Amino acid sequence: MTQNSNSQQYKVSRDGTKHGEDGQHHLVAGQQGSMRLWHNEQPSDTEDKQPHANDYETLGYVISGKVELDMNGQTILLGEGDSYCVPKGMQHTYRVTETLTAVEVTTPGQAG
Repeated sequence: MTQNSNSQQYKVSRDGTKHGEDGQHHLVAGQQGSMRLWHNEQPSDTEDKQPHANDYETLGYVISGKVELDMNGQTILLGEGDSYCVPKGMQHTYRVTETLTAVEVTTPGQAG
């Protein structure tokens, strides 16, 4: 990890990433946002996922795989090369339908 005198991280190497309780890899956090990676997330059922809202906005990009994002009364099908936005406070849930790798940025940033 490389940081300045204000403890701001400029670089986090692979071995320095933190893993979250849901399987995400917290990559790096700035003053206004943070980035995380969902790597090889396996297909899942929506039955065990309840709709929820976060107190942050999520911007994402699907690197590989497929996921269904249910939000605002519609199902959005996402695949390789698709980007998405889940606004702050929006009720949503998702279901991985094909092994997923995606990167997300949250604002404000989320702690690792």
